[in-house]
Amino acid sequence: MERWLQSAKNRMKTLENPLNLANGHIFVLKYLHRVETCKVNDVAKLLGITSGAATGLTDKLVSLGLIERTRPEEDRRVVLLSLTESGKETIESTWKQRHEWFTSIVGQLEESQVDVILDAFKLLFHLLEDKQEQNKEV
Repeated sequence: MERWLQSAKNRMKTLENPLNLANGHIFVLKYLHRVETCKVNDVAKLLGITSGAATGLTDKLVSLGLIERTRPEEDRRVVLLSLTESGKETIESTWKQRHEWFTSIVGQLEESQVDVILDAFKLLFHLLEDKQEQNKEV
């Protein structure tokens, strides 16, 4: 599993990435694409990093014009992150490339093999969720 993940990670780095974004940057863009706005603290929790590291990561995305910071009128202390149009185009293009690459891999498998893999991932996902719930209770 570890070898496959490393191989997949290395392959994703070779996909067209003109801005040379790290996987963490892409993950943040994808997250913002889904939730629309969030705080830097949300990014830190999502990635399991410090708020300082999350600020550094988002600083690069701001400097590239992929995300923007705004302050809501009702509480100027809060800083919200959201995608710019360029950020939306970048993540949609990147995700499309990754999807096409993954589909080309899965497309080589027989349907029964895909079913086995999906079942295994569903099982692993549920086990991880259960483990996270147990850790919250402690």
